[in-house]
Amino acid sequence: MNAEDFLNQGLNHSLQGDYQGAMPPATPEGYAAYTQAIKLNPNYAEAYHNRGTILIDQLKDYRSALADFNRAIEINPNFATAYCHRGNARYFLADYEGAIADHNQALQIDPNLAQSYHSRGNAYFALEKYDKAIADYIQTIEMSTQLADNINIDIANAYHNRGVARFENGDHQGAIADLQQALQWHPHFAAAYSNRGNIHHILGNYHEAIADHDRALQLDPNLAEAYHNRGNAHYSLAEYQSAIADYNRALEINPSFAGAYYNRGLVLAHLKEYHRAIKDFNQALKLNPDDVQAYCERGLVRSTLEDYEGAIADYDQALQENPTLALVYGFRANALRRLGDYQGAIEDSNRLLQLNPSLAEGYCDRAAARRSLGDHKGAIKDYDRALQINDNLAAAYYGRGIAREALQDLQGSIDDNTQAIELVPDFSQAYCNRGNARRLLGDEQGAIADYNQALQINPNLIEAYYNRGSTRYALEEYESAIADYTQALQINPQSAAFYSDRANARYALEDYQGAIEDYSRAIAIDPSFAEDWYNRGRSRSLLKDLQGALADLNQALQRQPNWASAYILRADVYQNLGDSQAAIADFQKSADLYYQEGNIQYYQQIIELIEQLR
Repeated sequence: MNAEDFLNQGLNHSLQGDYQGAMPPATPEGYAAYTQAIKLNPNYAEAYHNRGTILIDQLKDYRSALADFNRAIEINPNFATAYCHRGNARYFLADYEGAIADHNQALQIDPNLAQSYHSRGNAYFALEKYDKAIADYIQTIEMSTQLADNINIDIANAYHNRGVARFENGDHQGAIADLQQALQWHPHFAAAYSNRGNIHHILGNYHEAIADHDRALQLDPNLAEAYHNRGNAHYSLAEYQSAIADYNRALEINPSFAGAYYNRGLVLAHLKEYHRAIKDFNQALKLNPDDVQAYCERGLVRSTLEDYEGAIADYDQALQENPTLALVYGFRANALRRLGDYQGAIEDSNRLLQLNPSLAEGYCDRAAARRSLGDHKGAIKDYDRALQINDNLAAAYYGRGIAREALQDLQGSIDDNTQAIELVPDFSQAYCNRGNARRLLGDEQGAIADYNQALQINPNLIEAYYNRGSTRYALEEYESAIADYTQALQINPQSAAFYSDRANARYALEDYQGAIEDYSRAIAIDPSFAEDWYNRGRSRSLLKDLQGALADLNQALQRQPNWASAYILRADVYQNLGDSQAAIADFQKSADLYYQEGNIQYYQQIIELIEQLR
């Protein structure tokens, strides 16, 4: 047998599907026949070419195939299919540029070689040159109806990927057009529907997005991404339970879907299911430890739960991953301020403003920390800067109003709170603060009107009840004051001050027993406040409980040893108990204290009283 006989033998084996086996010694018979042909004729280009195709198609030995095609081309530089198949070998070796060069050469020799158009399209696709890939795929269809079905899918993939690339470059309309083309070439392309749904979502077309995801899931019920993306659309439509159901389904299909955990966490946080939200963020971070946004969101939830240290740890991690996240410095500044680290909060606000000098809220945050440090003038400068950037920022007017009140600029405080209310008509705290400034200016009725409005907006605004009660007390409207203090105590039954002030109002109404009960509650919560002991002692004295009064006044003077009035009251109790010597000693102590204070009038009055007792 000569070389040509062996070549024909190899072709016959190939036609019969003799591609089983492995490399030598157990090689396919076709491979062996081509090898024998080459031994008999070392310059047999077609034998090298055919052996190379077996190496590619069945043995997956692309480097050996490349050597065979190189030899075939060396023998016959015009061997078009050898260039085509060498391009395929290079493609499988990820040498896409080399593959394109070979297909270019093949098509220069034979412009009708449909396979090279198709294979070159694959190489362009791998290089994300989708326009060229599409052109080659369409050229393949025009030249070969035999490959049309497979090419349709390739064209659809190319349009799909070009659409995705356009989407990432911000060309949303171009992306939709490409995805529509993909669906025309391949109407059952589930991923194309899902990605088109994503673009509709970005454009705010949430119902269209859901329709596309529905279609994707009809075609592929196990497409976790489509459930996840449909969940995002439901979330945007405030259809929270539907969103959660979709995220649940996505996670059933793919338990490692970090994005589904993250987005379900967002929905749960919005629904105030904070602990469940944290569990989802934990899982998202377990799967993707570098997810900066998940650290930020978990930090915000922890801050909402007043776990400020946990929140700061999350913000620290986010900033370690990306130190340029201006807003995260702002989040951390707020958490630090809540923990009383005002200087640390200012430093974080400084970093935020270095990164984004035009962020008005950053100046507001720094101003709040400065206020807490008593730097009200510095705070006002920051609020001024914030309002230069955004003169519609209600929070800046409100904060500046607080700083102005602290500096006794009461009219300025009223004006700022009024501006905040004009911008945000339901700003209950601004009404309350304006009421405070009006009360300090002596406009009690204006103050009460503001507190009323604050409570109409927010019936749980404890400060408004308390301050309205204090205003009514000043107006001697004691019953109304008691009602307000009672409302405040329903919201916070652990406030010693609220009990103490309600006791004062009851004392003013001569309800001494009621006053004693409230002073007792105040003392049980905070026994360090000398005035409560004094006032309970005074009330007990009026009810003739002299021993109880004496015990209370002893406690008051133990906490405030230089309180002249307390000595006078205790002296009166001693006098009623018949202990003149103790009474005289207390009167003398009070006289000495008044003398030290420079109050000569009281000193002389008490000295005269002592003389009468002797």
